[in-house]
Amino acid sequence: MATSLCHTPNRCSVSAIRPAWLPYDTPRRLRIRAPGSPPLGFRPPAISMPLALANREHARLGGRSFGACARHGSPNWLILRSKDNLSRCARLTRIRPKHSRSNPGRTLHCHLASYHSPGKKWRSDPMASQPTLVHRLAHHAETRPDTPAIHGRNDDGTWRTYTWKQYWYAAREVAKGLMSLGLMPGDTVAIVGENQPEWVIAQLGIMMARGLPAPIYSTSTVGQVGYIVSHTRARFAICDKREQLEKLLAASAEETILVRHYVTTGEDASDIDTGVASLRTLDELRTLGREQPDDELERRQSEIKPDETGLLIFTSGTTGRPKGAELEHGSMTAAIDTILARYPMLDARSRVVSYLPLCHVAEQLVTNFGGLTLGCEAYFCPDLTRIKDYITEVRPTIFLGVPRVWEKFQAALEAKLAEASGSKAKLVAWALRTELACHRRRVESGRPERTLGRRLANQLVLSKIREKLGLDELVLAVSGAAPIAVATLDFFASIGIVIHEGFGMTETSGVGTGSDYGRPKAGLVGRALDGVEIRIAEDGEIQLRGRSMVKSYYRLLKETAELYTEDGWMRTGDLGELDADGNLKITGRKKEILITAGGKNVAPVEMEAHLQSIRGIGQAVVVGDRKPYLSALLSLDPEAIPEVCARLGLAEASIGELSGDDTLRAYLEREVEERCNAKIARYQTIKRFEVLPVEFSIDSGELTPTLKLRRSVIHRKYRAQIEGLYV
Repeated sequence: MATSLCHTPNRCSVSAIRPAWLPYDTPRRLRIRAPGSPPLGFRPPAISMPLALANREHARLGGRSFGACARHGSPNWLILRSKDNLSRCARLTRIRPKHSRSNPGRTLHCHLASYHSPGKKWRSDPMASQPTLVHRLAHHAETRPDTPAIHGRNDDGTWRTYTWKQYWYAAREVAKGLMSLGLMPGDTVAIVGENQPEWVIAQLGIMMARGLPAPIYSTSTVGQVGYIVSHTRARFAICDKREQLEKLLAASAEETILVRHYVTTGEDASDIDTGVASLRTLDELRTLGREQPDDELERRQSEIKPDETGLLIFTSGTTGRPKGAELEHGSMTAAIDTILARYPMLDARSRVVSYLPLCHVAEQLVTNFGGLTLGCEAYFCPDLTRIKDYITEVRPTIFLGVPRVWEKFQAALEAKLAEASGSKAKLVAWALRTELACHRRRVESGRPERTLGRRLANQLVLSKIREKLGLDELVLAVSGAAPIAVATLDFFASIGIVIHEGFGMTETSGVGTGSDYGRPKAGLVGRALDGVEIRIAEDGEIQLRGRSMVKSYYRLLKETAELYTEDGWMRTGDLGELDADGNLKITGRKKEILITAGGKNVAPVEMEAHLQSIRGIGQAVVVGDRKPYLSALLSLDPEAIPEVCARLGLAEASIGELSGDDTLRAYLEREVEERCNAKIARYQTIKRFEVLPVEFSIDSGELTPTLKLRRSVIHRKYRAQIEGLYV
C-alpha cells in the first residue's frame, strides 16, 4: 500500500479517503492509493538514515523526534513498518520538512513495509500474504531453509536444533502419519506434555492435516484430563512422559473416552499396556508418515481457510470447568500481527525462551504465533525451576513473564544487592535512582534521555546487573496473565528493564491492549491494539470487539451465547476504566467482587497487589464477602524471607516456624499499614491477616499453571483460618 502526503507552504492537501484501520483523529490529509499498487518510483536503497531511525522508534515518540528526522533528512520517501506508525506519521505531517518553502511542490511518499534482519533491507511484509500459521511455516522453510528455528535440551545437556526446513518436513511427516491412522478434518488430538520442540511440531502437523489440537496442562489431574479428552471426543493423544500416558489411560477407563491412538515423544513407554489402542513413538509416527504420498496432505493444506477453527485453548478453570475456546486460523495471525504493529522493533533476530505452558494462549502467542510470523528462534525450557539457567545461556530478546516470575527475579536480585556495603552500596543506590528518574521523565515527555549520569550509571552498574540476569540483550519485556505490583515495575525500570503490560484473554487470542513501547504507565495496561475496539459497559465491565476474538466455545452453546452482547461485543468479565489517552486500568473481576456488610463493593486485586509488594510476602488473598471488614491470607516467599529475617535479627527457620513468630508479625503489621492501607480508601483497608505456614503452589491446587489464584480452592481449604479472622 502506498500513500502520498503533499506538502505546500501553508497546508497539506486533503483527501476524503480514509482506510478502516486508521483512527478517527487522523487528519484528512492522507491519500491512499489502491491496495497492492506499487508506489511510483519506489527505490528502497535510497532511504536515508534519519528516516530509518524515525520508523523504528522515533516516529513513536512524538512530533519533535519525527520532525527532527524529517528536517535533517529532507526525504522524498518514508518507509513505514506498521499501520500504527503510518497513522502516527500522518498526524505529524504538520511539521514541514526543511526547504519546503523553496520547494512547494515537493511530495513525501509513504510506503508500508517491514524491516527484516538477515539482509538488513527494507521490503514489503511477506507475512501479509500468509493467512495461517501453516502458510507462515512454509514461507520460512522456503526462504530460510537452513536457519535455526527451534531448540530443545537433550538429556546430556546439549541442544537439538531444527532448522525451518527440518521443522516443516517433521510437521508434514506427523500430519501424514496421523492421516494414515484415520485422522479426518475436524478430529481432535489431545497434547499433554512439557515445552519442547516436538510439542510444536506435533501441533503444526495436526493443523496441516486440518485436525484440531487440544493442549492439556501437564499438571492436570486424571479427572481434568478425562474431562477434556471426553468433551473433545479426541481419538488421538500425544504425550511426552510415562506419567502423562498413565493419566490418559486412567482417564480412558471411562466409557466416554474414545482415544484409539497414543503417541509418545519422550520417555520409552513400550512396556505399558494400552489395551485396544495403539502406541507409537513420535519417530515411529514420522516414519509412517514418510512412507505416505503427499497428494492428500497437499489437498488438505490447500483447503485450510482463515475462518476455520485451528486450535482449542482451554481456560484455566479458576471458577469451574475449563471451556475450550475455538481459535480460528485467521484470528491467530490477526492477533500476532496486531502485536507486531505495536512493537515493530521485533524481527527475525529475536530470541525467546518458551517456559510457560503452551496450553496457555500467552505462550502460544509468543512462541508459536510470534515465532512463525517473525521467523525468530525459540528455546524450550520444560522445567520452570530452571528458567534462570536457560535465560543466562540463551540471552532472550523477548521475555514474557507472569508477575510471580518477575517478583521472584526481584527478590533474588534485591537480596544480592543488599550484600553491597560502603561506597559500593552508595554507587548502586545512585545508579538505581538515576535510571528510575530518567525512565519516569521519558514516560511523561516521550523522549529518551541520554544524559552523562545515565550513561555512567549503566556502564558502571546497571549493565553488569542485566548481564548477570541474562537479560542484557532484552528488547521487549512483558508481564501478563495477572496484575503486577507497581513496586516491581519500578524496580526493573531502575535497572534498565522496562516491563510492558497488556490485557488479553483466551477468548481474544491473547490480545486486547498493550503499553506504548518504552513508555508504559504504571498501573495501566495500555491502549487498544490495532484492530481491537474497547468500551466500558454501564456496570464497568470491559468489552472488546475485533478480528482476533474467538467465534465460540467448543460444544458449549449456552456459554457461547453468554459470551457476547446483543450488539456483538465480547464480555470479558473484567472491570476497568479508560483514562483520557485511552489507556486501560483493570480494577477487578466481576465474579471476584466482595460486598462488605456495609454494602461497599470492593475489588480485591488492588489490595492484593499492595500486599504482595511487601518484602517477604509471596501471595495474598483478600477475603471479607458479607463481613464487617476486610482481612487477608498471606503466604511467605521462601526466597525473600531469609533477607527479611536477617534484617529483623531472626534466626533462619522454615516458613511453618516463621508464620507464628511475633517479631515477624509486628514487621508485617507495620508494612501492611504503610504499603497497603495508607494507599487505599478506608473501607478497603485490611484490618486483620493470617500468615499461613505453607506456600501456595500448583501441586497443592491453590494456583493455576500460570500462577493465578484459585480462589474457590483457597476459600475451601482455609475456611477455618478465614472464620478465625472474624471471631
